[in-house]
Amino acid sequence: MNDKRKDQELAEKWREAAEREAPLIRQAQGGDHDAFEALLRLYDRHVFTIIGSFLRRKQDVEDLAQDVFLKAYVAIGRFRPGAPFAPWLRRITVNTCYDHLRRIRRHAEITFTDLGDGERDVMHCLAEKGYLPIETQSGDQVAVRDLAERILDGLAPKDRLVITLREVHGLEIAEVADAIGCSRAAAKVRLWRARRAMQACLQRLIRQEEEMTHREGRGE
Repeated sequence: MNDKRKDQELAEKWREAAEREAPLIRQAQGGDHDAFEALLRLYDRHVFTIIGSFLRRKQDVEDLAQDVFLKAYVAIGRFRPGAPFAPWLRRITVNTCYDHLRRIRRHAEITFTDLGDGERDVMHCLAEKGYLPIETQSGDQVAVRDLAERILDGLAPKDRLVITLREVHGLEIAEVADAIGCSRAAAKVRLWRARRAMQACLQRLIRQEEEMTHREGRGE
């Protein structure tokens, strides 16, 4: 399916959603708390899922989700009538995750010796692909996930956002672009760069393994 057809289907999906949500949005903008909570209930699982792909601790996920809901409540009066609610709430969620990742970003670089046996087993396969489609791997799911998280932790926050939204959550490029606030072309470029960064990390780990094997062979 080409990009134009995908964009048309996505626009139709959003239009239908906007029509269903319109009464609740009008009520929420008029100060109806129950209507706003009803809107959140439609998509709160999606919010938790996005945040949960970046944070492990349940309490951290819940705290960040509450931050998202509060921001949405404060901003609902500025919501554009006729627009779909889900992409708008997703943008707030992604921006909140981005701000959080910027605050907690670690600068430590992973090494081959940090990897467990399972992670080492899947490393070569993943290096050939250049990205980590976590949900589609048929091998050791835990090892794939752990290795992915190690590498994702080392990416720049926006690179981590775009690769996670695309490869983990399966969003279309247009949806990724909307979520991170850029053009579709810019989203494609950032996705390409993020994949290259992951590929470079995997290749570095492989070189470390080769160097370690070489030293062991020489009895060093």
